[in-house]
Amino acid sequence: MEKVNEKKVLVLSFIAVTLLILVVVGATYAYFQATSSGEGTINTNISSNTVDNLSFNIGNAISISATEENFGEDMPSLSGSTQASATLTANNYTNNATRNYYVYLNIDTNNFVYTTDTEETELFLSITDPLGNPVTSIAGLTPVVVDGMSGFDITTKTGLITIANNYEITTTSTTTQEWNITVTFVNLDSDQQENTEKSFNATLIMQENAPISISNVTTSSITTDSITLNVEATSENPITNYYYAIGNEDFVESTSNTYTFNNLDADSEYTFRVYAVDNVGYQSAVYNINVATEPIRLFADYIKNTLYTGTDGDNGIYYHDGVGSYTNVAQEAGDNSYRYAGANPNNYVCFGSDAASCPNDNLYRIIGVFGDQVKLIKNTSIGNYLWSGLYSNQSNVWSNSTLNTGTLNGTYLNGLGTTWSDMIETTSWKVGGGHYSYLQNGTPKTAYNYELGSNSSSTTYSAKIGLMYVSDYGYAASPANWTTTLVNYNNSTNTSNNWLYLGSNDWTISRDSDYTNGAFLVITTGGVNVYGVGSGFSFGVRPSFYLKSNVVITSGDGTSTNPYRLSVQ
Repeated sequence: MEKVNEKKVLVLSFIAVTLLILVVVGATYAYFQATSSGEGTINTNISSNTVDNLSFNIGNAISISATEENFGEDMPSLSGSTQASATLTANNYTNNATRNYYVYLNIDTNNFVYTTDTEETELFLSITDPLGNPVTSIAGLTPVVVDGMSGFDITTKTGLITIANNYEITTTSTTTQEWNITVTFVNLDSDQQENTEKSFNATLIMQENAPISISNVTTSSITTDSITLNVEATSENPITNYYYAIGNEDFVESTSNTYTFNNLDADSEYTFRVYAVDNVGYQSAVYNINVATEPIRLFADYIKNTLYTGTDGDNGIYYHDGVGSYTNVAQEAGDNSYRYAGANPNNYVCFGSDAASCPNDNLYRIIGVFGDQVKLIKNTSIGNYLWSGLYSNQSNVWSNSTLNTGTLNGTYLNGLGTTWSDMIETTSWKVGGGHYSYLQNGTPKTAYNYELGSNSSSTTYSAKIGLMYVSDYGYAASPANWTTTLVNYNNSTNTSNNWLYLGSNDWTISRDSDYTNGAFLVITTGGVNVYGVGSGFSFGVRPSFYLKSNVVITSGDGTSTNPYRLSVQ
C-alpha cells in the first residue's frame, strides 16, 4: 500500500508542476499578446528617460508703494526683488540637452513720475543673469548707473520688458539658471513728494516659445548712400511697432515693417538690428543683418563695363566699333560709341528731381556713351517752337537761333537749377548739318558721316544744351533699319522698334547745308524730312546734352518706374 501511495504522490506532484508551467506560459503569452497589440503596460521609467524636461520657477510679484511713513529725507530707498529660474533635465546622463526660453517683466501698474527737472532716475531696475553678471543692455531701455550699480531707468515704464530673449540652457544631467530682478525707488534726497502714494507692481513671465519672432529681413533698395530693409515677422497678437538701428546706435521706432537708412557711406558694410513688438508688449529677439551699400560707379563706366556685356544687343546696347556680329554691322557709326537701340530699352534717367517717385517731366533717356560722357535726351518735348526761335529769323545758323540761345541755353537750362545744370558738360556741337540727300535720303551711317564724321563741317557751337542729331534718331532703331534711308523710316519696323520715335514732329539740331532756311526733323510718320526754320513751322523740342565724366550712378535699374539716379563724385 505504501508504494501505491508513493505513486499517487508522484503523480500529483507531476500534475501540479504541469499546471504551474501552464499557468506561467499562459500568463506570459497573455502579456506578450497585450504588449504587442498596444494594450499592455509599458515600463514608464524607461519611456520617461527619452524626454528632456524644461521647467520654470517664478518668484513673487514686485510691489512698491511710497508713503510718508516709509519714504522721506534721510530714509533708505525702497526696493522689491524677485527671481525666476529655468531648470533643464536631460533624458539620461549621456544626452546633451539644449533648449531656449524667454523671461519678461510685466509692469502691471506704474504711476510714478519724474520729480526733478533733469529727470533723474527714480525707479531703477537691476538684473543679474545666471552667470552672476549685471545685465547692461535691454532694447528700449536707457542704461544708467545708480550707486555704482548698472541697470535701467524705468521711472515711467509700463508694459512688458524683455529680460531674456531666446536664452540658451544646456546640460548633460540637470542644471538651473536663475535670474535676479530688483526694482528700487531711489531716494534722491530731494523733494519727491509728488511720488508719495504712487505704486508700482510687476510680475515675471517665463516661457519656452516666443509669442513674436522675426523670420526674415530682406532689402528692397540699395544705393551708394541708402539701404531699405523689409521685415517679415509673426506674432500671436497684432504687431504694433518695429525698431531699427545701425550697429550700437539707438533704435528708431516705426509702425512700418519697411525702413530706409540714409546718408550712408558708399561701398561700406553695415550691421543693422531690428526687433518687433506686439500690442501686448511682447518683444521679438533682435535680428541682425549685414548689408553693404553700392560702390560709387561713374555713369559712363557703368554703362560700358557693366550694362554692356560684350554681346551687342544685350540690355539694348550696341557698341559701334564696326566689328559686331549682328546684321548690318557695316552700317555702325564706327565711333566706338555705345548706343541704345530697339523698342524700349531700360535707358531711363531721373534728371532734375530728387523726389522718391520721379515726375514724368523729369524723365530722360540715354542716347549713348561717347568717350567718357553719357548723352541724354528729354523723354518728352518741352513744347512746340520755331527752329530759329522767331518768325522774323529765316536763318538756319544755329548760333543765330533764339531757340538755342534764349530757350534751351536760357530758360530751360536755368530752370534746372545749379545742382543739375552743373552736371552738364559744355559741348562743342557740330552744327554744319548736311544736304538732304545725305541726312534725309541717306542711311544713319551716311547721316553720321556728314553730321559728325569724316565728311562733317567744321562749323561748331559751344553750349550745354542742344538737340538730337538725325543720326541719333537713325541709330535708336533696331539694326534691321540701319540700311534703310531715313526718309523711309516711316515703316512699322522702325516705328515699333525705335525708342526715340514719339509719333510727333520733333526738331533735330542739323540744318540743310545747301539752303539758308531749312532744318531736319523727325515727322509724325517716323521718317526724316526738312522744313523751314522760321516760316510758321513750330515743332516739338526735346533738349539733349552730355553729362560730365564725373557724374555717378547712385541707384535705379533704368526702367521708367525706377530710373537711374545720379550725383557728382
